[in-house]
Amino acid sequence: MARTAFTEAVVERAAPTAAPPETAVIRLVSALPGGWDCTWRLEEDRILLRIGPAGPAAVEEWLAGLLDDGGLRGWRQGCRIP
Repeated sequence: MARTAFTEAVVERAAPTAAPPETAVIRLVSALPGGWDCTWRLEEDRILLRIGPAGPAAVEEWLAGLLDDGGLRGWRQGCRIP
């Protein structure tokens, strides 16, 4: 059986006017590329994502494009979880 690779990423609320985490995670998950799966955990000003099957470079590129979107303005990529 093949092992599915997952990438863990953090998205942080950088501005007080940014959408709340509950709204931001819906926007993130609804924009997942076809074939990708995601689990998440919400914290006060952070969203912890586990995305697969996707490598770190693909996830970072996807997040960079999304975080420029008006609906996610005020959110930024945080440090990746080791």
